[in-house]
Amino acid sequence: MTDLTRRRLLQGAAAAGLAAGLSPLAARPVLAAGEKLKVGVIHMGAISDTGWEYFQAEAWRALQEEFPDQVEVTVLENITQIQDCERLFRQLSIQGHQLLFGTTFSQYASLRKLAPTLPKSHFECCAGIDAGPNLGVFEARHYEGTYLTGIAAGRMTKSNVLGWVGAFPVPQVIYSLNAFLLGARSVNPEATLKIVWVNDWVNPGKEKDAVATLVAQGADVISGSPNTPVQGLAAEEKGVWSIGSTGDFSAYVKQKQLVSFELDWSAAHIEAAKGVMAGTWEPTARWRGLGPDGFVKMTTASPELPASVADEMAKAEAAIVDGSFQIFSGPIRDNAGEMRVAEGETMAPEDVKGMTWLVEGVEGSLPKG
Repeated sequence: MTDLTRRRLLQGAAAAGLAAGLSPLAARPVLAAGEKLKVGVIHMGAISDTGWEYFQAEAWRALQEEFPDQVEVTVLENITQIQDCERLFRQLSIQGHQLLFGTTFSQYASLRKLAPTLPKSHFECCAGIDAGPNLGVFEARHYEGTYLTGIAAGRMTKSNVLGWVGAFPVPQVIYSLNAFLLGARSVNPEATLKIVWVNDWVNPGKEKDAVATLVAQGADVISGSPNTPVQGLAAEEKGVWSIGSTGDFSAYVKQKQLVSFELDWSAAHIEAAKGVMAGTWEPTARWRGLGPDGFVKMTTASPELPASVADEMAKAEAAIVDGSFQIFSGPIRDNAGEMRVAEGETMAPEDVKGMTWLVEGVEGSLPKG
């Protein structure tokens, strides 16, 4: 990794003459013999040893391992303001980085505008919605992981009350929690799900309070959308199970993490780099879940998880991967009793991505606004 400060990057851009007025029709670069592919990555948060930024960093680290002599990666972290991200993406491009990665949806709108103006670089954005001119996007089908962890939760709950700590009521969170309960109800039709919204992606204080509230309401298995160990540690203090949702936190939650899954973006980085080096890169949208080249990976399970439950999860995983089972297949009613997916029908991907309703068994309603 090349460690650049913002000052050094700005100096380099000035030396390059701020040559940003490139024609969108300019020819794409071809790597000369022995030339390394220069890759730039901008993290809006600080890279730590867990959480969203950690798994983004694991992807470019995997890229370095795949092509140790062919790729040079420049990483900027903790660039919290979107206007700074946009300026730094432009400057990385000017300095000759042929492949640039955004690590979060917050960068997506800016990259939609910026990518077409910098045709000598190729852009990719994690959690972006649609591919655009010179911009590829990739996102995980989180709900495949939450469905499988829901099976474990449905089998292990004694109260039949599960809990979910919600970051924001956006479709990504909604379809994940819905799938969690669908997985639980596939093995335990009596299971219900309570939600506490914290309206933040990372807020340890609110997350701890949310776990305490859910436990007070009878929940004995806790999952959620913010991907840090905070919820698991809070659940462990209360003596209830937690799910490592989008992260394996068993290094921190030593006794009460039931099962976990991680987000693995390595394939997106490696495939994009291969395409650029081969001159075949095209802006595409990839939405992948479980499977060999997927973005969702099942990880650890507690020794207390019965082998029979692990077997149920493995069979469901195999059916999801081979396409013989679709999670959002009918009949599915919402929690107001309305039939949302009729028997014999399956939700279209675009409908899943835009989900704004809660499945039967989820208690409460979505916040307004």
